Amino acid sequence: MSTSEGLRCKTSTVVMLIIGLACLSGCGVTSKSVYPGTGTTFDLTESGVEVLGQVSCCQGAYCKNDETGRTEWPISLQVPPPAATYQAAIRKKAARTYDVAENQIVIGEIDVSYTSELVGTIRGWTASAIAGRKIERKSP
Repeated sequence: MSTSEGLRCKTSTVVMLIIGLACLSGCGVTSKSVYPGTGTTFDLTESGVEVLGQVSCCQGAYCKNDETGRTEWPISLQVPPPAATYQAAIRKKAARTYDVAENQIVIGEIDVSYTSELVGTIRGWTASAIAGRKIERKSP
């Protein structure tokens, strides 16, 4: 094998490696969005709200189910789900985590990350927010 053939072989190997890495990284494009809490509940900074802590939930690709511990199947959505999807999931998990009734849960701003394909199909999402609970005031 001559020097020029060896150089071409090494160059093509490097090019193939770069293309392969680009293909693998392109299959899991992630983007982030921010959603408000709920308009019908108190703000976390108002009096009468006790901050409980950070709550995260997910659905689809790269999501591990809380109850079964198994990884979920990827979802296939053309557009992101409505904000109510994330609000309900966070409220449900916060109620379970902190042993509080769901109707007492207050949600702050929600950060949502999407895992999607290059063509834009959403394969999974992860949402997180700070949760609190409404403290009922007793009248004198």
